[in-house]
Amino acid sequence: MSENLTTIIISLITVLFGGGAWKFYEFLIKKKSEDKKVEMSEKTMYRDDLKKRVTKLEDDKEECMKSLMEISNKLSALETKVLFLEKENSELKIRLQNK
Repeated sequence: MSENLTTIIISLITVLFGGGAWKFYEFLIKKKSEDKKVEMSEKTMYRDDLKKRVTKLEDDKEECMKSLMEISNKLSALETKVLFLEKENSELKIRLQNK
């Protein structure tokens, strides 16, 4: 019985640590490493995409701020014109009433 047990143990050790087993273990390790590389490249692509989008949004924000400043300046000028026109209109109404 002990001779059979010894034979079984030696066979198991041979199977577990044989050349084919080592190639199988090596394959598993390489596959796991490749899967990690793919996952990291996907994360990198996502991060790079986010960076591009943020840069584009910042540029758009700057353009919008410039446009807003231009519009604000034009509005101020128009408000001033309206004030002068209203004042002139009031003066003209008073002149017409006095005639």
